[in-house]
Amino acid sequence: MTQLDPAIGSEPKFERQVIDAKISIGYGLSIGDVDGDKKLDILLADKSQIVWYRNGDWKRFVMAENLNPRVGTRFLDNVCIASRDIDGDGKVEVAVGANWNPGETTDAEKSGSVHYLIRPEDPTGLWGSVKMSAHEPTVHRMHWMKVGEKEYRLLVLPLHGRGNKGGQGDPVRLLAYVPGEKPEEGNWGSELVDASFHITHNFDLITFSKKTGEEVIILGGKEGIKGIRYSGKGTGESPWKSIHMVKNPLSKGVGEVRAYRGNVSDGLITAIEPFHGNELVVYAPPASSDEEPTRIVLDDSLNQGHALGLADVFGTGKLQVVVGWRGPNKDGKVGIRIYEEVDKGWKSHTLDDNGIACEDLKLSDLNGDGKIDVIAAGRATKNVVIYWNRGSQESN
Repeated sequence: MTQLDPAIGSEPKFERQVIDAKISIGYGLSIGDVDGDKKLDILLADKSQIVWYRNGDWKRFVMAENLNPRVGTRFLDNVCIASRDIDGDGKVEVAVGANWNPGETTDAEKSGSVHYLIRPEDPTGLWGSVKMSAHEPTVHRMHWMKVGEKEYRLLVLPLHGRGNKGGQGDPVRLLAYVPGEKPEEGNWGSELVDASFHITHNFDLITFSKKTGEEVIILGGKEGIKGIRYSGKGTGESPWKSIHMVKNPLSKGVGEVRAYRGNVSDGLITAIEPFHGNELVVYAPPASSDEEPTRIVLDDSLNQGHALGLADVFGTGKLQVVVGWRGPNKDGKVGIRIYEEVDKGWKSHTLDDNGIACEDLKLSDLNGDGKIDVIAAGRATKNVVIYWNRGSQESN
């Protein structure tokens, strides 16, 4: 492990550990306990394989590969992954989005697929899979969402609406898949969650009810940011209710989006704008429901901003924003930065200086020491890296 050099003043201290230096792309990361040892493992959706890294020795295991038939001379890529313990047995259930073909927005057979992975007796071996019979083209992101005390949905978000070209055409259809009593048999229903945005890149979940753990969707797209809640079974009406939270004043649209609601602060939304954009922004909550959130630009120098996190990484009682970009900036560098709010605005810290072309990142306490670590996957750099949080230190 390599210790990152701190700058002058009080700086966070991280140790950098590369656990894989030979990935293909690293489209998406997920964190969860795969083998039931009560330790959080790392899961990765790579170009042709779905893999997991075992907490402790970080050994790499292939779960699935080449999930769809060849198109022409190649298999289309995996693009996203979601893992969560939805049945309470202490081990995650895993879903995957594959058949990545963003240029084909009409033919669902040639673009997009949704798979539920079937756990084997030994989780280090190959997993089986069942493919959902229906999906939208350009499947791009997914999350498991808690909608009741013991009820979950698999949310799947496409990049484009059907027939969409240049952001014009049908809106994106965010779907919720409903697991049956035996999910491995593929007896899943589906619900339409939302169909109001054009070009959506990502979404986040925040806890709505501390009592039940129910969650709310924070969705970013061409038209801004909206919140969506599951209200339960309706009588002829959709159980999904939404509110348009941010109508982007610059009409740039939203790529990555993350949100937080809890004891750490009164709430905050952060986003990368526009799609694959150069601006890192935060939206502070408005004083009243009649006002728009306050938009603050933290950085406008990103090149293909593509990874985002929001949490109290430093343990200060305030939220910090972690951002990664995958294209060389004006200095010819890729990397990851952390932004913290201080008395006179926001201060940036460099977490990785040109060592990772960041495709995705997650924030999680991997070793149970109470400090949030950063986990990232690099596209051009072809690496998976853990940045171990060692607290802060004063430097001369």
